[in-house]
Amino acid sequence: MTDVTLYLCPRTRSFHALWMLEEIGEPYELRVVNIRDDIQSEAYSAVNPMRKVPALDVGGELITESPAICAWLADRYPGQGLAPAVDAPGRGSYLRWLFFAGSAMEPAFIDKAMSRETPRQMAGWGDLASVKATLAQALDGKDYLVGDRFTAADLMVGSTLNFMMNFKLLERTEPFAAYVDRLVSRPAFKRAMEREAELADEG
Repeated sequence: MTDVTLYLCPRTRSFHALWMLEEIGEPYELRVVNIRDDIQSEAYSAVNPMRKVPALDVGGELITESPAICAWLADRYPGQGLAPAVDAPGRGSYLRWLFFAGSAMEPAFIDKAMSRETPRQMAGWGDLASVKATLAQALDGKDYLVGDRFTAADLMVGSTLNFMMNFKLLERTEPFAAYVDRLVSRPAFKRAMEREAELADEG
């Protein structure tokens, strides 16, 4: 019996949370949401008024937004070592990169996908060139973003980079290619991919 339920749709941003749950290794339940039909229903709006996935139900408390879900899970299960402790060195950097994927990387790449350019003075992420240069500098000579170990920040950033590479929005250049290859070789990533494929086939 578990009090953790993830609402997800295969092959969407839900994968962040699914991968994170596999890294945690504790029991959880899955509820598949069809983003073309179910997500528009009033029933799902009771789960998440934004009608977006992922959504994590923890004993009746709703957590949405992938970085928030990952942050909560990392702190709830500290024994997995997926986040520096609140008072530990690197905690600030960890939080910076954990939220960088959604607040800077994703909007910058969406601009590219849409063949548009948000005026730099209006964009909290600056521009795509700045995002890529900042990440490249952070990864220069390092295996992971924070310290010498994998954290939820790597999961968020690496998953986003992998997605962008798969959709040809980012070339497989260094240091991004080696970083992504390192992350997708993790057993938890492979388990999450297998589970997602099963759910897609069932749907």
